Amino acid sequence: MQPALLVVLQLVASLLLLHDAAHADCEPATCGNITVKYPFWVGGVNQSSSLCGHPAFQVWCIDGGSVASLSGSALHVRSVDYGNNSFVAVHTRVAAGDDGVCRTDFNISVSIALSPFVFSRRNRALCFLYKCNGTEPRGSEYVNATSTCSSPIYAYLGGGYDWNTPPAIKTGRCMYTYIPVLGSDAATMTAANYTRLLKDGFVLEWQDSSAGDCAACIASGGQCRYVNHAAAFTCICPGDNGKLRVVPTCDVSALTHQANDISSGGSRLKLPSFCACPLVIDPSRLPLVASLH
Repeated sequence: MQPALLVVLQLVASLLLLHDAAHADCEPATCGNITVKYPFWVGGVNQSSSLCGHPAFQVWCIDGGSVASLSGSALHVRSVDYGNNSFVAVHTRVAAGDDGVCRTDFNISVSIALSPFVFSRRNRALCFLYKCNGTEPRGSEYVNATSTCSSPIYAYLGGGYDWNTPPAIKTGRCMYTYIPVLGSDAATMTAANYTRLLKDGFVLEWQDSSAGDCAACIASGGQCRYVNHAAAFTCICPGDNGKLRVVPTCDVSALTHQANDISSGGSRLKLPSFCACPLVIDPSRLPLVASLH
């Protein structure tokens, strides 16, 4: 295929994406007690992507619209702090019912594998020891959490949660797991409050690099979108004469700076890594010949 034809086809595809992104219905929605907005978006069983947000932020509004589940998984979103790129989630395996402690023998980090989420350093580590065969550690900080479980389980409230580094505690010859819990709760509780701690959940965070700087986009008058095929954040801005521009921000000074970079005669477009499409400027000023070679 001729290089020039390839460029034309790519341009047509980009224009179609701009049209779809500009007309996507991405108004904030309510699910349970949270407001769902970019980078989160309301999806469902037959929807794996949307221009309204990153795929990993898909929320299923289940149980009659009272529960926000991440892509229909066991992770349920309790609250979102958009300003700090964080949200509180619970894992239903341990949060459902009053016997969640009996189901703590699993690796909770698998729940966010291959996602843009990380466990916040603000979480504390709630440890559970089982299959001790009489070797369980002694001390007031170790709480018998067996309750209605079929075998003995002991709880210990450790320090900061780090999924890469297990808490340095005495474990005897027990098998053990550790689960993140809210640091704000743990500050006023002990291991004896294990049921409450499991039900209140933990904090997950994401970086701007995974979903783009939506706050800057909105502050400049734009609308946040996510182009899935390019894995890129875009800011939809109202352009001149009703046209649309896809840029990281609608800030005029930033656009002028970008346009000067492009029209200066260089052979490559200098765009932020999270910008999926070129700026819409006067095509006659672009160095097309240099770009095609």
